[in-house]
Order: sequence, then structure tokens, then C-alpha cells
Amino acid sequence: MKSYFLVACSVILGVLGQLFMKKGMTALGPLTDPDIMTFFQIIFQPWVFTGLIAYGLAMMIWVAVLSRLDLSYAYPLLSSGYVLVALGSLWMFGDTISPTRWAGILVISAGVGLTAKK
Repeated sequence: MKSYFLVACSVILGVLGQLFMKKGMTALGPLTDPDIMTFFQIIFQPWVFTGLIAYGLAMMIWVAVLSRLDLSYAYPLLSSGYVLVALGSLWMFGDTISPTRWAGILVISAGVGLTAKK
């Protein structure tokens, strides 16, 4: 049970990392002619920085997951992040998600469900 909790934490932190980095990059605007100063501007943008921290935490938790579960079993569970990113981007950014994309997300969810059965 603890392994599944760790997987969930890793997925949620990974999703938050994606959403926070997107929010930060939206605040910065499109990149044009990036240089070393742009790199630091990106890294230290508060939302991007928070997203990177969330990603780092997700990676550390993922290492704990790998010590407990078979990789062939655990890795497909990360695909549940696709569903959460889609829902989060719909909520945070008002992204338009077409019926075709929803169908793809449903297929991914079905695959995760099948994979989760040992």
C-alpha cells in the first residue's frame, strides 16, 4: 500500500511541476534568442523554480518506488500523469481539449488500469 502512495505522490508532484513551469513560462513569454542570462531568468522565475523543486521531489520519491516495485509494473503507472496534466491545464490555463484528445486520455487511462492489475 505504501508503494502506491509513493507512486501517487511522485505522479502528483510531477504534474504540479509541469503546471508550475508552464505558468512561469507563460509569465515570461515566448523565448527569443536565448542566452545564459535568459537561462538564469527562466530558472529563477518563481513558478518555474517551484516547478523544478516539485520535479526534483518527484524524482526522489520515484527512486523509492523503484526500490519497491518492478519497473515494468511501476513505470506505466506514471501515465496517469497525462490525465492529471490535461485536467490541470484545462483548469489553470483554460486549454481546449478536443474530443479526440479526451479519447486518447481515456485509452491511456484504460492502459494504466490494465497495467495496474498484477
